[in-house]
Amino acid sequence: MLSQEKKQQLRQEKKEKIIRIRKTLSEMTEEQRQAVANKFGIVTVEGHLLTSHNQCFLVAQSEISFSIVGGFQQWKKAGRIVRKGEHGFLIFVPSKAKQENNSEMISDDEDVHFFTATVFDISQTEILAADESNKNPGVE
Repeated sequence: MLSQEKKQQLRQEKKEKIIRIRKTLSEMTEEQRQAVANKFGIVTVEGHLLTSHNQCFLVAQSEISFSIVGGFQQWKKAGRIVRKGEHGFLIFVPSKAKQENNSEMISDDEDVHFFTATVFDISQTEILAADESNKNPGVE
C-alpha cells in the first residue's frame, strides 16, 4: 500500500506531466492538430475514433505510432493483456455531472468535467493465454 506522501508525489508528477503535454499542444497550430488527426486516426478498442485533441495528446507523449488504444481492463475484455513493464499514456475522458430533478436523473450538457485515463496501444499488448483468461479478476 502506498503512503500518503508517495500518493501525493505521484499526483504531483502526473500533474506536471499533463502541464508539459498541454504546453506542447497549445503551441501547435490548428493545421498541425488536424494533420495529426488525419495522419493517425487513432481508435479505441471499441472502435470509436479519438478526438483530435486526444490524438494530439497521445502523439505529444510518445514516439509510438498509435493505432488502437484501450485501458487495461478494456484490453483484457478484448482477449489481450498489457505486457509487463509497459507504461500507459494519458487521454482525457468526459464525465457529465448528473442533477436530480423531480425524481429523475438528468444530465446538464454544460456541466461536463474531464478526468484522465491511462491507455495502452495494441503494440504494448499480447494475446491473452487461455489459462490466464480463466483466472479470477484481481486474483494473482
